[in-house]
This record gives sequence, structure tokens and C-alpha cells, in this order.
Amino acid sequence: MQKSQAFFRNASLGICVLAVIFAGCQSATATKIVQAASPSLTASPRHTAIIVATLTATTQPTPTFAPTPTPAAAPFFDQFVAAIKNGDATKVVGVYVENVLALKVVQQPSNNPAFVSGVKGVATYFSMVKKQTGNTGLLAHNYLAGVYYYDLVPGQVVVLIYGDGRTEEFTVSDTLQYQALNPTSPTSNFVNVLTGEKLSSTALFTKVYGGNPKTTFQTCIAQGNEPSWGRLFVIAPED
Repeated sequence: MQKSQAFFRNASLGICVLAVIFAGCQSATATKIVQAASPSLTASPRHTAIIVATLTATTQPTPTFAPTPTPAAAPFFDQFVAAIKNGDATKVVGVYVENVLALKVVQQPSNNPAFVSGVKGVATYFSMVKKQTGNTGLLAHNYLAGVYYYDLVPGQVVVLIYGDGRTEEFTVSDTLQYQALNPTSPTSNFVNVLTGEKLSSTALFTKVYGGNPKTTFQTCIAQGNEPSWGRLFVIAPED
């Protein structure tokens, strides 16, 4: 918002100088002024008096106009949205969590449901989640965008951004860590690191991606020389 500036209007500036010239005559007022200024002088009607009176008006400060302020930069969130919008109202193009992450989101190729972007600062939209549950899954490698997932904690607001600039908000409620009993198998069973709960891959998928509207972040947990030792899930139900 820009505030209107107040301007001085019709101001009289500087010094007003009035020159009064009496030629061939002299007024009584003029005589008094001369005598008061120089008592030894006697004004004579025979003399032509020329009186220059300088009147100084009340001096008003010269207005100093403030320079037009440089517009403040848009908030980072607004800049981020503007940078990733593509006009497609049906696709999630970004995800934002204040002071934690601002990631562009790309779609998986239709013929590659296991695709995870290898670009820094980019998360991948898990298409199978949308098809199976109607919810949102965001995949990322733990050495790229997934590193930010570890900073997500309950209570933080997750903002999904669509291609037309529309947004949806979710709030982080849970962070779950599971060990893959067979890290290289897509059908491995998983064990909850904290509770010991054992689930099949299908049951785990339903647990973290199913149910009420939510956004779920997923990345791998590395352990020793095994980069796929486990999985981190951060669950954020819709507000």
C-alpha cells in the first residue's frame, strides 16, 4: 500500500520586498519614518523623499519533499508462488513451509511410477497416492530435497501451491520412521522404529497415505552403507 503525501499548497516563500518611491511629494508617514531613523535629519517638503521599505514576511520553512519510497520487496512466499505458477489449476507445482522449505514440485512421468526427481530443491508428486486415495504424496531423495523433511515437526503449516496460484493448507501432525526389513525389495515389510509395529508394504502405504485428506512427505533413511535402510514419513492432515 502507498500512503499519499501531503504537499504544501499556495505557500509564500522567501522574502517579500516592497519598494515605495515617492517622487515630488512626501507623506506624513514618510517624514516620521525618516526622522525616527535619523533624528538629526529634518524632512523638508522641498526635498524629494525616496523611501525604500523592506518588509520581511514571516519566513516559512522551505518544504522538503520526501523521495518516493522504493516499493518493498514482496514477501518471499509471494515471490515463490509467482516463480512456479504455470497456469495449470489441476496440478500441485510447489510446497512451502515457513522457515523450513520452499520446493518446486514436478509430476512423475506416466510410464514411470517410481520416478523421483534428481534435481536439488525439487520434490516429486507421487501419482499413485492421488489415484489410490485422493491425497497428496511428495517424494524426495534424502540427499536432495528430502533433507528438509527431517526439519518438519508437528504444528507446522504446509502450503500446497497449484499452477494457478491457488493454495491448500495442512498441518503436520506426525513424523514416523520405519525400517525396511528388506531394503532392496519394493514389497518389503516394515517395522516402526519407535513402537516395533510391523506392517506389510501395502498396509504401510494405506496407513501413511490413506484416510482423511492429507499431505504426506516421504524420503529414505540411510543407515551405515545402506541408503534405503528405512523410510521417513511426515503426515500433515488438512486444516
